[in-house]
Amino acid sequence: MTTKKTIKPKTKNLPASEIDLQVLAHEGTKEAINKIEAYLKSEKDPEKKDYAEMALEECELFYYSPANEKEEEEFLLCYIIQEKEDYILELEMKIDRMSAGMDRFALEKKVHEKVLLKHKNKKEDWKYFCLDDYVSMDRQKLEELKESIAYEKAWIAEAKKIITTARYKPCIPKRHLEHFDFDFDEEMDDYDDDCCDCDDCCCDYDDGFEDEIKKSDVPF
Repeated sequence: MTTKKTIKPKTKNLPASEIDLQVLAHEGTKEAINKIEAYLKSEKDPEKKDYAEMALEECELFYYSPANEKEEEEFLLCYIIQEKEDYILELEMKIDRMSAGMDRFALEKKVHEKVLLKHKNKKEDWKYFCLDDYVSMDRQKLEELKESIAYEKAWIAEAKKIITTARYKPCIPKRHLEHFDFDFDEEMDDYDDDCCDCDDCCCDYDDGFEDEIKKSDVPF
């Protein structure tokens, strides 16, 4: 177990030198973390801020390091919670992209219908330029993504109830957890994959609907 150094605070003022920052870093307490964070907010000198960042990382290492098997389990749980929260953000961004794409398609279809009314002699030939087959699939996918988010949030809520270590509540800062890689044999999910498993995925609306129309079976 790491032995933490304890000192009597000289004053209530913020640390004024690198020595003060180093002492706070080795103290490894919540109070020390708060003082270093306050110093970072007030300090303007880039070099001093860099040193304070390193002091904060070291202080957090002492403060959050597990001291027993139970804390090791809860530390890992905090790491998984952070992964799942990042995953939720990924899903929410996909939903936003898909929703924006569907709104665009609705507008395109509105104009498309006017075009067909205007050019009735071309109705059979031009009707394929605005197909809503993909949109129907994506409506279903949107609901699936929303269900996934609801489940992940419910999972996180229950997981947080398991954590009893006071200094791990409500959560360990993300910046601290990012220094760790537990190298699991199986990743929770591949966040870079398309949002569905189909070979001809149309969920990425960033490329526009025109690309998807080209893939359709236009009979000419």
